[in-house]
Amino acid sequence: MKKNDRSMEDDYCAKISDENTTNSKLSKSEFSSMEMRKKREEELEILAKEFAANKVSAAGVSYIISSPSIIRRTLWFIAVMACITFMGYMTVKVIMEYLKYPKVLIKEDVIMYKLPFPGVTICTLNPISNRYVSETSLKKLLDLKNMMLNISTETPNITYHSTCLKKPLCEWSWFQEECFCVKNPCLTEFCMPENSTHCSCLSSFCDNKYKKIKGCTSVSTTTLDGTKEACLCQGVSGQGKRKSSRKDKEKFRDVLSKLKDKNVKQLIRTIKHAETHDLTDIEEALMPTTDELYQYGATFDSLVASCSFEGTRCYRENFTVLYDPTYGKCYMFNYVGTNVSGSDEPIMINSYGSNSGLQLLLRITGRNIVDLLRREIGARISIHDPHTLPFVDEYGMNVRPKLMTNIELSYSKIQRLKKPWGNCDDDARRMYNGDPYSVLGCEKYCGFQLMTRKCNCTMRYFLRGTVLNQLRPPYPICDINDDAQKECVSSVWEEYDSMPICDCRSPCSQTVYEYDVTSSELNVNYFKKVKAIRTLSVDEDGELKYLNYTDQKLMVGVKIYYNTFEVTSHIEVPSYSWETLMANIGGNLGFFMGLTLVTFLEIVEFIWDFLRTACRRLASERKVPKLSTL
Repeated sequence: MKKNDRSMEDDYCAKISDENTTNSKLSKSEFSSMEMRKKREEELEILAKEFAANKVSAAGVSYIISSPSIIRRTLWFIAVMACITFMGYMTVKVIMEYLKYPKVLIKEDVIMYKLPFPGVTICTLNPISNRYVSETSLKKLLDLKNMMLNISTETPNITYHSTCLKKPLCEWSWFQEECFCVKNPCLTEFCMPENSTHCSCLSSFCDNKYKKIKGCTSVSTTTLDGTKEACLCQGVSGQGKRKSSRKDKEKFRDVLSKLKDKNVKQLIRTIKHAETHDLTDIEEALMPTTDELYQYGATFDSLVASCSFEGTRCYRENFTVLYDPTYGKCYMFNYVGTNVSGSDEPIMINSYGSNSGLQLLLRITGRNIVDLLRREIGARISIHDPHTLPFVDEYGMNVRPKLMTNIELSYSKIQRLKKPWGNCDDDARRMYNGDPYSVLGCEKYCGFQLMTRKCNCTMRYFLRGTVLNQLRPPYPICDINDDAQKECVSSVWEEYDSMPICDCRSPCSQTVYEYDVTSSELNVNYFKKVKAIRTLSVDEDGELKYLNYTDQKLMVGVKIYYNTFEVTSHIEVPSYSWETLMANIGGNLGFFMGLTLVTFLEIVEFIWDFLRTACRRLASERKVPKLSTL
């Protein structure tokens, strides 16, 4: 029993001895780890001080470490931090200026020895030949004209007219030969709005010498010039829509009851209810269909009597037919198609002045058999890029009969910047019909899609001129006599005008033909004599004869030429480029701190050495010494 107790005591003492030995070894290990950590921190501190004092090429930083006194080190620290602050402020400022992406427009003039001649499109303002009117939907206009010729006329009442003009609250309608009066003086041209309830009017409205207007009173107002009398009238300004009276409606019903032709009756009803006197709001109802325009439009021979380019006669094969939805058949000179590989090149011209370029003699109808077809008489000319179909209605010009019109051209180019400096559309983008991109073409197509999607029809305005490959529009023209379609068209127009629904931006590259127009009287006798001489012949009796000139059509002369070969280029360039940004940042770094690109390489090297030293020490700490178990 005692022997066993003695053995247990020996084992317990041995265990305690082993634990003391182990604790002693662990204490030594912890002490060694602390020593290594302290040594590592000292080594990193020495590395940082050595870098700041001797290696980094930044002005003033070394003095923070190497100055002999703490006061100097403090002053140098404050100075360096101030420089860093100003340097950071100026650097951020130049970066923010760069992010605004400013640009400048450079204008440059260059003299060229030859230039591409533009495309020239000619149209007549009478799109349907008189001989074909009876075969089209315009027959109703012809029937209306014949009916009006058989109706008796009456002389206007001059006394009624004169009495109306004497009343300041009344206006005379020349188109209706009626006097319309208002009770609200603020709706006249003699007043200006003052606020929501009163307007300032002519002093005679408040003068008892004349017929004083009810609701108008004289008040004293103080201005910089002193106290003045003003005539204020009660009423709300704004033009209200005039409503037809019951008497007018009864008169109109009596008129319609006398008409037998259904088409003429509908036409008169449409004209009577038009809001504008020149019928611009119902112009679509008076136009022939696009199919009729394309089928019965003016032929080349009936429109162009003479054509010469650079002194050489041009023929009909030098022209391409443009089927325009408003002007019918037009004829394009020097149209070469879309600017793609394999297409023809435009004609180059190497002379300028009034004796060069394109000279045309046109013959247009002086008297339309249908009076309500057009408000103008003459021809329309459009100057455009040879690679692009023209917008005759928007970018054309009218020329008068019996005049020689000179169109002097100048050539210019515009080059715009893409994002982020600009917002132009890339040159690679093309229109749905293959034409080069244009803002107006984009807007028209956008409106066309909106109108057809919501109304299942389109307006003539949204249609473009086409060539042979695209004649018939996929949607019909909206009928303004149909109340449902008219309301739909009106709502779409409001949406189209009020909302930026079309992403149509300016093209990045654009050619512009600027022009000045002058005119002189056309010497018709000159061309009469030329025709007489060229038609001279000998009759069967051996006598000379020539064909007589007829005045059924009027002559229009047109000259189109360059007035200079000076090409103006408008080029957008960044005023703050990436190179300028780098130069300004480098200037700030060098001015405030003497920093260079080499300095940043030194900093990168220091960070690498610092991390490598720290990681090496950390790895050595993780190596735990093996403890003896004996």
